[in-house]
Amino acid sequence: MTEQSGPDILSASDGKLVLKLNQGLYPLDAIYGAAYVFIDRAYIMLGRDDDATIIEMHSKDSGASEEALRALAGDFANELLSETLRQRITSSNQSILETIVSRALAGASGSAMPSAFDDDDDDDLDFLDDPLGIAVPWEERFKKSGSEPTKKGPDAERAAGPGDAGGHDATGGDSA
Repeated sequence: MTEQSGPDILSASDGKLVLKLNQGLYPLDAIYGAAYVFIDRAYIMLGRDDDATIIEMHSKDSGASEEALRALAGDFANELLSETLRQRITSSNQSILETIVSRALAGASGSAMPSAFDDDDDDDLDFLDDPLGIAVPWEERFKKSGSEPTKKGPDAERAAGPGDAGGHDATGGDSA
């Protein structure tokens, strides 16, 4: 006599399906995963009977026939196989997954910076260098005639135009 590999259908009537699973064949996490996939179609209760797991599924479709319940059992068996295979693949690739995640987190935290960006002694730029005179305050650049000449900058090298102070020349001369 050969041992059945899939779930045994103990009963399938009145919208209720009772399955019996061999405990050694399917891991408990795979059973939980398959049950979770079916929570939109049935109310599921899990139990234990010696070396077997008992699954009671109450169909959310109140008029489910015995044929529909047996089809539900077949779908559940397929999902059990899928969940079991998914777990085996995950456990066999565990070290690869851990390496990928640890490198991704290290890169996001900045600890994997290239050495070219890590050198602070190469600071050629100084915040006080201003060859275009951009950082010169407005008052110093455009102050009225006084003892100190104004510093030249990009705004001081041209005459005032229509966009400057509304095109109005406060000195009384023509603006253009």
